Amino acid sequence: MKKFLYVFSALLLISACSDEKTSNQDTSMLSTQEALEEGEEIVARPQFDVKFEDIVYSYDINNLPQGCDKGSDMVCAIDLQVKCTINPKLAECDAKKLPRFTFMEDESLQRPTQSSFQIVKLKPIDATTVEVYTKSECNGVWFGLCKGNIVYVLSNAKGAWVVKDLYALQSI
Repeated sequence: MKKFLYVFSALLLISACSDEKTSNQDTSMLSTQEALEEGEEIVARPQFDVKFEDIVYSYDINNLPQGCDKGSDMVCAIDLQVKCTINPKLAECDAKKLPRFTFMEDESLQRPTQSSFQIVKLKPIDATTVEVYTKSECNGVWFGLCKGNIVYVLSNAKGAWVVKDLYALQSI
């Protein structure tokens, strides 16, 4: 009887593992429409009207542009974050579109007066969230979030991209 239980348990374990592997392979081979019907979430790579890896976006406190004409709503979200990091009192700096710490006032923060960034990588997280990896430079400290490898976490809220968070990485 014990041998029968061991054999039966082994068969159940093998069949459980093989069924899951088969089901994972089946959904990955489905077309987009079939995957949606199966309940799979499709994450599409965001499209840009410009070739972002060839552009360095630069800012100076004495010449901060109004509005955004960067060719992408995602780049415009980052553009707003950088401008408001430099000067949070700009008219277009909206607390609903930026992380709350952007508006902190403290002399020790050493806000930059000049800043630049270049997008190096996009990483979709889900259908409404994208991480944008950048190489950034600045002449301030500001939480350590304006120099080096900075990642902007963008969220699509009501059809508009906004910066929900940002963090620094040692390397990309």
